[in-house]
Parts: sequence; C-alpha cells; structure tokens
Amino acid sequence: MFISKIQFISLFVLSIATSAFAQSQLDSLVATALRNNPEIKMARYESMAAKSRISPAAQLPDPQLKVAAMNVPSNFSLTADGMTMFPQLTIMQMFPWFSKLSAAGDVKRFGFDASKDRLANTALDVAANIKKVYGEIYQTQKTISYLEYKKSLLNGVVKVSEQLFAVGQVPQQDVFRATAELTMVQSDLINMNGMLKQQYAELAALIGSSELKAIEVDTLVLPQLQPLPTLETQLMDQNPYLSQVSNLKEAAKAQATFARKDAVPDVSVGVSYGYRGALMPNGAKVPNMMNFEVGLSLPIFYGAKQQKMIDEADFMKRAADQEYSSAELSLQSQLRSMYADAEAQYQLVPLYTKELIPQYEATYNSSLSAYSVGRTTFAMLIDNLTTLINTKIELAKIESVYFSATAEISKLVGENSRKYRGEE
Repeated sequence: MFISKIQFISLFVLSIATSAFAQSQLDSLVATALRNNPEIKMARYESMAAKSRISPAAQLPDPQLKVAAMNVPSNFSLTADGMTMFPQLTIMQMFPWFSKLSAAGDVKRFGFDASKDRLANTALDVAANIKKVYGEIYQTQKTISYLEYKKSLLNGVVKVSEQLFAVGQVPQQDVFRATAELTMVQSDLINMNGMLKQQYAELAALIGSSELKAIEVDTLVLPQLQPLPTLETQLMDQNPYLSQVSNLKEAAKAQATFARKDAVPDVSVGVSYGYRGALMPNGAKVPNMMNFEVGLSLPIFYGAKQQKMIDEADFMKRAADQEYSSAELSLQSQLRSMYADAEAQYQLVPLYTKELIPQYEATYNSSLSAYSVGRTTFAMLIDNLTTLINTKIELAKIESVYFSATAEISKLVGENSRKYRGEE
C-alpha cells in the first residue's frame, strides 16, 4: 500500500510538471511570435503611423511669408516715388472656424484607437493559430506514437502467427495478413512524419522564423470552459475587432462633424511691413508703411462641394453603424458555434479515457491470449487491435479539436487584448 501511494504521488507530480512544461513551451512560442511575426510588426508600425497623424491634423495651417515690391514706377527706380515699398514683407495666417481643428484631431484620434485594436486583434489571431498548430502537432505526435505501438504489437503478432503456422494451427494467410498490416502501418508512419514536418514549417512561419527545431508535445493543457453568458459578456467588453469597428464608427461620426464645420468659411489675417527709400522735399526719409488685412473664404460652390462632402460623411457614418451591428452578430454567432463544438468535444474526453479505451484494451488483450492458443481468428485479433489504436488516435484528435476551439474562444473574447494593445 505504501508503494502504491508513492507511485500515485510520483505520477501526480509528474503530471503537474509535464503540464507546466507544456504551458511554458506554448507561452514561449507565443512570446516569440509577438516579437518576430511580420504581420504583427506591420500592424504595430501602422499603429505608430496612425498616432503620428493626430498632432498634424489639429495644427493650424502653415503661415505664408511673402516678399514683394509695391508701387514701383515704370523707370524701376526704387527711391524716386514715395509710395514705392521695397521690400514689402507680408505674413498671412489662416484660422479655421472654431473647433474645426479639434474635430479633425478627433477623426485621427479614433483612427489611432482603431489601429491599436487592429494590432491586438492581429496578435490574438496569431496566438490562436499558434495554439491550433500546437494542438495539431500534439495530435500528429500522438498518432505516430500509437502507430509505433501498433507496429511493435504487430511485430509480436507476426511472430506468433509464424509460430502457429509452423505447427499447423493457423493457415499461412494469417502470416500474410499480419505482414500486410505491418506494411500499412509503416506507410501511415511515413505520411504522418511528413505531416509533422509541414506543421513545424507552419509553426515556424507563425513565430517569424525560417525554421523551427522539433518540439515534443507530450500533453495538452485543456482549459476549463466558462459559462457561455460569461464569455458573451467578455466578448462585448474585450473583443478587439468589435472595439476596432466601434472606434471606426466614432471616427466616422467625428468625420461627419468635421465635414459640417469645414463648410463654415475660414478667416485669414495678414500683416505687411513695407520699406520706403524715397526722400521728402525737406530731405527727410519717407516713413515706412504697414498694412493690415482680413480675408474670408467664400463657399460659393457649397452645393457641389461642401454639401456633397457632408452627405458622404453622413453615409459613411451610417455604413459604420451597420458594420458594427454586423460584426456584433457575426462574433456572437462564431462564439456560440465554437462553444457548442468545444462543449461536445469536452464531454467526449472522459467517455474515451474512462470507458472506450479501457474496454478496447481489455478486448484486445483477451483476443491476443485466445489467438495464441487458437481459440479465435486472426481477423478478429487484427480488428480488435485496429479498433484500440484508432480509438486512441481519435482521442488525440478530440483533444486537439477541443484545444483549437478553446484557442478560438480565447481570441473571440479578447483574452489579454489590453496587453496586446500595449496598455499594460
């Protein structure tokens, strides 16, 4: 009894250590992708560019500096006429109507917020794809290990069939069948190893590397499903794509406000200083002169220009509203679909581990013992072995599908989205 407790504790500790290593390995892959994945880098640079657009949009237009010669007589003498001014320096500044600049800045500010959401959504998408490929690698490696196990069992079956054939207890057909089954397993192993290399290449591309060393995925840490209402609340609060569309909707609203303010005439103010080099009759220098001017833009093409821009902004705002509604419905539908799939797979895991696989193992072991003494057919033995191995492979597939579904659910609910936006 004491040894059994020690063995149980050892297996429990080993299970925890294996799960911790698997999670650490997966976290390391995701962290590498966040640094090196080209798609994430592109989204990050686009977000930085969007941030750089905010300040210019809210600034005054550049002032204009003019240098001129005014009232120059036909003989081009700059000192003969008292009205001649050379040089005349003029500074003109255009002042947009009240709050027009702040409205333009709001458009870019919401665009920047949307770009951060796009960055988070891109990072979540890459992380989810890494998890999916990681789960597929687990499935493939488990399949290979089960096929290797089947191969070793078939080697034993071939020996048993040859021994029984030698003493005339089974026909030679059993030996041929066992050898054929062994060849089929070897063929499956070649295909699965090729698939594993493809998955390594796919994972390498996701983490931004030209190649990836082989990794061992001995176990998958299957997360617990939260209740669907909780996940739906998280989706509405945290999903970065929904937040991105929301910010684009606000940007369209700000653009509509700006379009209306942009239709209001702008004011231009100018100041000029002119130097006069002529002399008065008494020999004194003619005083220099200053000019002041105020201008106003005239929207004489309002119906064909400003009004059309306002109409465009209003239509784009309505389109953004509908895009948000569409995104909300689509994401909720995806979440419910993924949840149903994950829930079904999760319920299958104990059915396979606690019932089907133990039953098929017992059936195979019984048939192997019966075949060795000639009390069952070879076909029945092979069928039982194939059923056992296929059931184990199917369990690995179920675990992989569940793992992929939960990865997609994590993406949909925006898990760690604030961290991917750079806010933590």
